[in-house]
Amino acid sequence: MKGRIMIAALSMMTGALVLGGCGSKDDGEKAGSGGAPKSAEEVKHEAAKLDTPQPGQYRQTVEITRLEVPGMPKEAAEQMKSMMAAKQESTICLTRADAEKGYRDMFRGVGKGNECSYSKFDVDGGRLDAQMDCQSAGDGKSTMTLNGTVRRDGSDVTVDMDTIGGPAPTGSMKMTMHLTTTRLGDCKT
Repeated sequence: MKGRIMIAALSMMTGALVLGGCGSKDDGEKAGSGGAPKSAEEVKHEAAKLDTPQPGQYRQTVEITRLEVPGMPKEAAEQMKSMMAAKQESTICLTRADAEKGYRDMFRGVGKGNECSYSKFDVDGGRLDAQMDCQSAGDGKSTMTLNGTVRRDGSDVTVDMDTIGGPAPTGSMKMTMHLTTTRLGDCKT
């Protein structure tokens, strides 16, 4: 499951980067904040509040700002940290067809098999505050929060992931990633 959680996290982050971002203060009054899982329709409704992104060429930057793996041998932990320390940049072309989809497909598939669900997914004025919780008997529990801002021409998102109860050596892990996208102009053909 941990691999699926990471894939879901990376899918969400890539979608958030390309099509916007995440983050807002939880006021405790919005439906689905904190408590019971949000339904797919509630998530879709909230995601639809985000501005549709502009088509074009985007630079995506991913930086791991925190990685803690208690119990992992020091040498292995240091090697893992150094591998992830470098900022990773890439460029992508968001076509008009992709941009017109907006966010409707961004979170599709999350929670399949009842392993993951959103306990929070709130959008307010270009800010997203989301929390996804995943549970598996064999791989423990993971919680991922996404917070940041979404604009038509880019995003700035912080993702925190906390995993506990999984198999060694990464059975307990805390990781924070900072993700940004910036529209550079029209796609190069």
